[in-house]
Amino acid sequence: MFIGAVLFVTFLVFLILGSPVSIAMGLSTLIALLVGGYDIQTLPLMAMRGIDSFMLMAIPFFIIAGNLLNIGGITRRIFDFSNTLVGHFTGGLAQVNVVASMIFSGISGTAVGDAAGLGVIEMKAMTEKGYDKRFSAAITLASSVIGPIIPPSVPFVVYAVIAEVSIAKLFLAGIVPGMIIGLSLMIANYTMAKTGYLKAPEPKPFEAKKVWESFKDGILALMAPIIILSGMALGVATPTEAGLLAVVYALLVGVLYRELTWSALVTALRSSLFSSVMIMVLIGFGYAMGWIVAIERLPILLADSFLSFTDNRYIVLLMINILLILLGMVVEGIPIKLILLPILLPIIDAFGIDRLHFGVLMTCNTLIGLATPPVGLGLFVMGSITDLEINDIVKAMLPFYIPLILALFLITYLPSFTLWLPNLLMPVR
Repeated sequence: MFIGAVLFVTFLVFLILGSPVSIAMGLSTLIALLVGGYDIQTLPLMAMRGIDSFMLMAIPFFIIAGNLLNIGGITRRIFDFSNTLVGHFTGGLAQVNVVASMIFSGISGTAVGDAAGLGVIEMKAMTEKGYDKRFSAAITLASSVIGPIIPPSVPFVVYAVIAEVSIAKLFLAGIVPGMIIGLSLMIANYTMAKTGYLKAPEPKPFEAKKVWESFKDGILALMAPIIILSGMALGVATPTEAGLLAVVYALLVGVLYRELTWSALVTALRSSLFSSVMIMVLIGFGYAMGWIVAIERLPILLADSFLSFTDNRYIVLLMINILLILLGMVVEGIPIKLILLPILLPIIDAFGIDRLHFGVLMTCNTLIGLATPPVGLGLFVMGSITDLEINDIVKAMLPFYIPLILALFLITYLPSFTLWLPNLLMPVR
């Protein structure tokens, strides 16, 4: 127990001192090994073992595919199609923003990719139509939360590898919850427009002809999520193979749309390489931290503590949700999974909570943290895109925390929303 305390205290100290999360994880693990009398060679050995997984190869492939599709003419076509589809709804482009994010989330795999990719187009369109810039930034950030919930999802791959669940099933489990989050945001847009909080221009009338034209123009973009998911759902491709297929498809789409240049390709590959390396470093150090946590029997001790405190799974889920939201305010989602999952998995197993269900709700929690101060990465991404002050974006985000939290509670306490689709399409045989 003492070594575990050393591990987490030193980790928090390094974070407070401003160290990057990966450095804080590595140094705190090294200190814990030294204090515990373990061989320091354990750190590189465990780190290498943590990333030595065929399934983790899906992560760089999905990141590359998302970046390639982002520069290959996909984002504009998705936005145009969404505009013709729901632009006539009350709330106008605010509703388009959400629907476009729901479609793009089937391509990008990351919330930051959604915010940075679609964000530029959405902000430009909403500003030109007279929407308040702060509101536009807020709904763009709020809708980007859907990105890693509707598959493919880099956070889901990380969770699935650590929790030893099927990546394909977890991908399917995220579809309905992602739609619930999107619907909750659209209801919030409608309410704000009806009450006058949102000053939206009068929407244009619905035109079926324009929907069909934008669908034809963007059919290659709209087919991407189906192609990525169908192979895994049918059992003909592993997630890694599906990721590679997504890369090939992204290249073909960029060529066919004639919007993929050599310079853009190099930029996308460089960005993908940086993101992939950072994630793999986090996973490696996280595995080493998890090894110390397991060897010190912390999960068993904490599970026993929870069982002695309450036998009500709903109270346990509430406590975990509060913990994850608070941590999400200061730490990014993937490190939270790497650090806490070795501790939380025995607890949820003891209370009979399905691991697929928990993977979705844990990811939802950490994604809300992405849009929450003081360290929410999404806030800084939107700040760089819009040149707005972070405080202004946070104030504009306040109404959207309500639908996000309500959606989280629906996903938490109604697991059938999460488990229905994977049980239907990939039943246990």
